[in-house]
Amino acid sequence: MLIRIKGAISNCYLLLGTKPVLVDAGAPGDLKRILGALRAHGVDPAKIALILLTHGHSDHAGCAAELRRRSGAQIAIHAGDAPLVRAGRNGVLAVQDTLGRLLRPFVDEEFEAFEPDLVFTEGIALEPYGLRARVVPTPGHTPGSVSVVLASGEALIGDVLRGSLVWPNKAREHYFCNDPGRNQRSIVRLAREGLLRCHPGTFGSFPGSELGRYLSTDGGEVLELSGETA
Repeated sequence: MLIRIKGAISNCYLLLGTKPVLVDAGAPGDLKRILGALRAHGVDPAKIALILLTHGHSDHAGCAAELRRRSGAQIAIHAGDAPLVRAGRNGVLAVQDTLGRLLRPFVDEEFEAFEPDLVFTEGIALEPYGLRARVVPTPGHTPGSVSVVLASGEALIGDVLRGSLVWPNKAREHYFCNDPGRNQRSIVRLAREGLLRCHPGTFGSFPGSELGRYLSTDGGEVLELSGETA
């Protein structure tokens, strides 16, 4: 079972296999929301098998240190983003549009720094943590961004793309991306998975077919969507 936990800025996800796994840990002020969601679904924090971070930004790692203290669960993150959580800072937030420029001062906050327990460089399997799923590197938004591909055909994609605030089931480019070229290659990697549904770190989910709208044309240019940008 996949449960979306809405934070003030971004989403966390509770995955209920034979053991519960928490994907992402919200912004620094999201602790009560996360603990409340765990209680609502009958999950004792002490039973969490793993806290997996899709990347090291404050709105995804903000409560990780406190959740580890309360649960005893290990925190896993890709090596590319380990320096961010060790410093408790976002590093570079490379804006992609005017809205990103307006949002950056409000989302670029410090968080409690910590040393991750499990630092990986390649994909990892989540079967040891009770899930039929695997973690695949999808860099671009940050150097160490990853996605979780579930056996169900769904995926948690962090901030590779975002959902739409206005239009359900639509994908949008994220407000921030450190390396758009690498992010494009990550979209291609996810598209090759034949995903049924993608669950992003911001706003609502969308069909896997939406990934195709952001693949490069033959000329190497990124396909653009007209209309809503929020």
